[in-house]
Amino acid sequence: MTQIFDDFVELGVEAYNPLEVKAGMDVMALRRQYGHQIGFCGGSDIQILETGDEAAIRKEVLRTLQAAKGGGMIFQSDHSVSASVSGHTYDFIVKLVREYGQYRLQLDRYGTEV
Repeated sequence: MTQIFDDFVELGVEAYNPLEVKAGMDVMALRRQYGHQIGFCGGSDIQILETGDEAAIRKEVLRTLQAAKGGGMIFQSDHSVSASVSGHTYDFIVKLVREYGQYRLQLDRYGTEV
């Protein structure tokens, strides 16, 4: 898919969904390459979210939110949320997105609050 993003931009496509990490779609690399010419949905690695490891999940959520600076990004997992993600973990993810994903984003380069 990344091979046709230039075409999407040229055609005026406003956003692309989903950005699947396992397919080599890195939301930060795409944001660097296309800036805000196209919006993105997804890009948060569901395999990390499925681990239940709150430190790793926090790092992944904040990494993904980096692409939201300046708008044009909807946070979501890169694939369906499976039953492997517990209710507790899902709630933790939602709380992180609500805390750090409010516009104007207050994230430094590494995903910690400024």
